[in-house]
Amino acid sequence: MAYALNQRHVDIAFSSGSLLQHGKPVEFQCREIGHLLVTSGALAASDPFVSPNPPPYTQAIPAGRYPVSVAIACFGEERDERVAFARVGLSSLPVVSWTMALTDDQNPAALEHDGYFGYGVDAGTGCFMDPVAGQLLAARMDREDEYFNVILDEMQRTYRDTRSWLDWRPSPEHDANIICFSSGWGDGHYPSFFGFSSEGQLCSLLTDFLILSDTENAA
Repeated sequence: MAYALNQRHVDIAFSSGSLLQHGKPVEFQCREIGHLLVTSGALAASDPFVSPNPPPYTQAIPAGRYPVSVAIACFGEERDERVAFARVGLSSLPVVSWTMALTDDQNPAALEHDGYFGYGVDAGTGCFMDPVAGQLLAARMDREDEYFNVILDEMQRTYRDTRSWLDWRPSPEHDANIICFSSGWGDGHYPSFFGFSSEGQLCSLLTDFLILSDTENAA
């Protein structure tokens, strides 16, 4: 069976609750960090510095502007803060089931036990975007060799040891935006999932940064 989200962990994280991990308390804060514009009917996720124009997920998304929130795990007396989950809220209905978010070239039948598809992070950052924004971001990065530093500098405005985020428009002439956030412990390979209500209505897209999991079987 492929890796599955722990519904209890997600519920606790986004309700700003707490739990024990290895006998030590982990407290959560839920923060809304922006609204993502969707115009193309699709969503994508990636490390924007590594893959500024990632392939979209196969799941169709109604056009709209959707809230994006992060669940921050706070560890120990040092208050080390890490983004455990990032979520695009597509409906206010409660999620009762999760399906792995896939691109066209990903076949879940190929996964081994606890395996998953996800996106690679090599710059400590994940993001959500409409593919329209991805095209604008890739074009801007092609034109401006140091453009990534502009985004990094802007992310510093929300920095707190050790997380940050940013709602950013790659082109000032276009409303398309990307919403970036620190990726858990940093670099790695992280899965995303679409959440559905009891009646099968699409509710959310969520990335799990594996803060509460020892799983390493990424594909």
